[in-house]
Amino acid sequence: MYALAFAALAVAPAQPPAKHEDQNPLYKSLLETGLDVGGGAKAKFPAPTMPDGLDAAKQTAVIKGLIGTEYSYDEFTRQAVVAPYLMKIRDVTPSDPKAPARGVDVWFVAHGDFKLLEDDKFLDKLTNTGKGGGKGGPLDKAALAKRGITVKPGDEKREGYGHFEFDFLEKVRLSGVGHAMWSRNGESVVVAAEIDPRFAADKDFPNQWRSITKTGGQVKVGPPVAWSGAAMYLKITKLAAPAGAVFVEQHIVFAEPTGWFDGANLLRSKLPLAVQDNVRTVRRDFLKGK
Repeated sequence: MYALAFAALAVAPAQPPAKHEDQNPLYKSLLETGLDVGGGAKAKFPAPTMPDGLDAAKQTAVIKGLIGTEYSYDEFTRQAVVAPYLMKIRDVTPSDPKAPARGVDVWFVAHGDFKLLEDDKFLDKLTNTGKGGGKGGPLDKAALAKRGITVKPGDEKREGYGHFEFDFLEKVRLSGVGHAMWSRNGESVVVAAEIDPRFAADKDFPNQWRSITKTGGQVKVGPPVAWSGAAMYLKITKLAAPAGAVFVEQHIVFAEPTGWFDGANLLRSKLPLAVQDNVRTVRRDFLKGK
C-alpha cells in the first residue's frame, strides 16, 4: 500500500507549494523592504536557508553546507533534545550609531509530527516559547479600529496584534505592540512578527525600553525611552530525511540602543544560553506532541 503511494508520487507531476510571500504580506515585507533600523535605513532579512520545493538530497546538501565542519550531519540531525544548534550574531548596516542594529540567526533540527503545525494552539505555543515571564495580551478590534488598523476579513486566525512587556537579559524592560502573521503550506510554516511602528508614540502602548539595575537587592527600572523596535521570522520546514524531522530557522533583526548594556557585549555572553533553552523547549514540545 505504501509502495503504491510512493510510486504514484514518483510519476505524478510535482505540485509547487503555495508561496508564503503570497499568503503572508508581513513576511514578504521583511524580505523585500526590511525593517527600519534608524535614519530611514532599511535592513532586509535574509531569504530562508531551507527554501520550499527541495528533494531529500538537496535538503541534506543545505544542512551540510550550513554546518560545514562544525558538526557532522548525523550529529546535527540526531533525535535528541541536546543535539547541536547553530547561532550567529551579526551587525546590521547601515543603522543608527546610537542604536546599532543587530541580527541573530538560529538553526536547528527537531523531531516530531509535522502535522502538529496544523494545530493553531500548538503553533501559538511554539511561537510564544521563551517569553521570559512577560506580560501582555491581544488587542481587540475596537482597540485596533481606534488607531485606524483593521485585519482583513478571513485573516483573523492567522494575523493578530498584542501588547507586551518583558525583561531582556535581565538588563532591559521592553514594551510595546507586536504584529504577527503566519502562513502554512504542505511543506512549511512561516511566522513573521514585528514591533509595530504605528505604536511608536501610542498613548497606551508605546514602543519603548527602560533600563534595569540591581543595587543592594533592590531592582530599579529607569525612565522610558522610545525604541525603534525589532522584527523576526520563523520558518519550520518538513524534512524528507531523517524521517519525522523538521528544520527550524529563526532570523531576527533589532535595534540595540547603547544605553541597554552600556557598551558591554552581553549579547554574545548571555544570549547563547537563552537560545539554548528555547531550542530545547521547542524540541521537547515537538516530541510531546502537545
